[in-house]
Amino acid sequence: MKEILKQLSNKISLGTAKLGIDNYGFSSNSLPKDKIRFLEKSYRFGIHAFDTSPRYGDSEKIIGGFLSNMNDRPLISSKIDGLKENDYESPRIMIESVKRSLDKMNISKLDVCYLHQNDLHIISDPYIHEGLLTLKKMDLIEYCGTSIYSYEELDYTVSSAIYDFIQVPVNILDTSYYHRILDYKSEIKIAARSIFLQGILFHNESIAKKIKYSETLLQSLEKLEALCGSFGVELSTACIAYIHSLDNIEQIIIGTASIDNLKANIDSTNYDLDENLTKMIGDLASSPKPWTNPRNWAA
Repeated sequence: MKEILKQLSNKISLGTAKLGIDNYGFSSNSLPKDKIRFLEKSYRFGIHAFDTSPRYGDSEKIIGGFLSNMNDRPLISSKIDGLKENDYESPRIMIESVKRSLDKMNISKLDVCYLHQNDLHIISDPYIHEGLLTLKKMDLIEYCGTSIYSYEELDYTVSSAIYDFIQVPVNILDTSYYHRILDYKSEIKIAARSIFLQGILFHNESIAKKIKYSETLLQSLEKLEALCGSFGVELSTACIAYIHSLDNIEQIIIGTASIDNLKANIDSTNYDLDENLTKMIGDLASSPKPWTNPRNWAA
């Protein structure tokens, strides 16, 4: 996987939640009429990794239609959901879940299989660990990972030696999860998600006020926009360019249903931020922010 990731033209992995759930997130992007065609265009523009889940409506089926027209297969990550703590049936349930995902996508193996449930009791459960190891032995998955929201979940994932990947929220205002992983000096691979806080960063006045901690969020956004403006950089460009500059980020998961937005995001990965701006953003983002966790969004 490490070698394959290095061969990709960029770090972006297309998150497909919005393709399967029309009202996902805060983004107002209109959905493409032909979703398979959208994925094909994405691939041609250099997106060679796709992230999905059974929880994302019919996104796996849409990906399957896309892959049926492909000669070269991109990297595919999906997830397992609906698990219970201390359930000896977990390995069987996990195998059945992965097989359903593979059937929908017309592939024989997942490159990365995440646990969609991030509760510590789930990610530390020995029956679930057994299921992940069995999936690897059956050659149904290459690597496994968690998608977490708290430091406690992060600490377990990185220190357990069970998981190969970890998905964490990382954005231009909060890189605390990323740096906490680096403190472990672990070889675990990092996938960054919630880059735009599901669209909040670009709809700050109308949306951010609807969530808790909106006052501090708006203050941080105002400071960031002024900082980027002083260097002549658009906020949308800086959001991607800064995260892309972090050396230990393997994948940047971006959810969009707009090909124009996707092209702009790809272009932003090639933008070199001023060294001084990079340092200032790093100082601003180093401390943890409560609104990075969607669990804290409910007003």
